Amino acid sequence: MSLAAAGIPETPEIRPCQKFEGHTHWVTDVIHLPREQQIMTSSLGSLRVWNLQSGKQIGNDWGDGGMTIALSPDGQKVVSGGPNGGLKLWDTNTSEVIAEWTGHTTYVTSVCWSQDGGRVTSGSNDGTARVWDMKSGQTVLAIETGLSEVEAAIYSPDTAMIATGGGSKDLKEFITIWDAKTGKLIANLKGHTGIVYCLAWTADGSRVYAHQIDGPAQAYASLCGHRHRRHVSTSVGEDGDPRRRVDKASRRARGDGGGG
Repeated sequence: MSLAAAGIPETPEIRPCQKFEGHTHWVTDVIHLPREQQIMTSSLGSLRVWNLQSGKQIGNDWGDGGMTIALSPDGQKVVSGGPNGGLKLWDTNTSEVIAEWTGHTTYVTSVCWSQDGGRVTSGSNDGTARVWDMKSGQTVLAIETGLSEVEAAIYSPDTAMIATGGGSKDLKEFITIWDAKTGKLIANLKGHTGIVYCLAWTADGSRVYAHQIDGPAQAYASLCGHRHRRHVSTSVGEDGDPRRRVDKASRRARGDGGGG
């Protein structure tokens, strides 16, 4: 069905205006840095900072990269999650590692800062979501989500809730909402039929947008779990691999003011 037939207005074609070349592995995440015209990318081999206008790398690689990155609310730190289950905290001014946190047992796929920058939540393919105290580096809350893998874990705008999405053991529930302080289950959001890779809250926290790789994005009322409406599906990399997806909506809803 065409967009017009579905009643969805078409938008002008989006074309790339710059290329950034240098990584030798998949680029798994990208964030804007507070410094003008700079972005950071993550790959299994490294973290890199780029000039948006020239497309050139700024400085040297930051060292071992990861699956996911998020910028702290004050712009002074970046947290990254890697394939070994660990998280690293980086100083954006010196590009040095400030701290390393351990707790997950396999790939960390999602990281997100709390609004005040005091905590970080992470999701992993071990099926858990963890909440970390930024100062101590300790896990203050570990949530057994019931998902076979967590691909997205993000705070609500007021940091009161955490939404997790991923693979379902029983093929029934792919998105869950949790109390960010107690870890108590608040809601199961039903409607998707496959692994959910992307999540994003609306600014008022009333709805959660979710996307699975082979279906349309959908919106849910966050507390009652009612599916509100369907949206145009997002795109993936040329090889169709979800880890190379183009859409990064969930990342933008995370610690950099914008997740997977």
